Amino acid sequence: MGVLSCMKYLMFIFNVLVFAGGICLVGVGVWVAVDPDGFQDIVAAKPVLSAGAYLLLAVGIALSLLGFLGCFGALRRSRPLLLLFFILVSLVFVTQLVGAVLFLAHWKQIRPELFLSELRRNYCGDEGAEVFSVAWNTLMVTFSCCGVLGPEDFGNGSRFQELHPGTPWPRACCARDGLLQAGELLGWEQCQERSPGYIHEQGCFPTFGRTLQDYISVPGTCSLAVLGIEIFAMFFAFCLYYNFD
Repeated sequence: MGVLSCMKYLMFIFNVLVFAGGICLVGVGVWVAVDPDGFQDIVAAKPVLSAGAYLLLAVGIALSLLGFLGCFGALRRSRPLLLLFFILVSLVFVTQLVGAVLFLAHWKQIRPELFLSELRRNYCGDEGAEVFSVAWNTLMVTFSCCGVLGPEDFGNGSRFQELHPGTPWPRACCARDGLLQAGELLGWEQCQERSPGYIHEQGCFPTFGRTLQDYISVPGTCSLAVLGIEIFAMFFAFCLYYNFD
């Protein structure tokens, strides 16, 4: 009886955490949807981001309901609710496992061509006030990279060259003596001449690829931890189901 009570309360604590996590995701999803301080401008810039915001909201609601179902089933000693909880967690577990396998199998197949065409078509330069240009400027300065594959991305035929003929690339590609946009350029003329140390030769796509390669263990570890917690949740639900009258 002591072991059963312990399992019941562990099940309860786990589902309280799941419920709280779901509520947090719902809060973030609502925050994105209602647009505090202009965040909606960023989301509206790309339909994929907008869809991601509502997906986050849906996942948060699902987790909240799942956590509530597990808590209620454990406290009420309800076998039907525990069985339903076990089935739902099993479906979530299988979905996450399949998603993780597909991601690991295909993430290296992402090609830069789509990003490059978007950059050449929409990027307006350092003074561009629209969300796309501001985001790219921040990205290039923050991560010390230039374009998708390199400075050549801003060459003939690009929107940037149409607006700034004769300028080889934006100032965001140049090295600075400080952090982020607050830092002064080391030398605009040297940057235009492509002098070593004055321009970021590396494109942002390979930079992110290398960063992802270096830190893939972090999301991988978190994903394994979540899968492990779900396994324990299914185990507890299964045991309580067979021990409750």
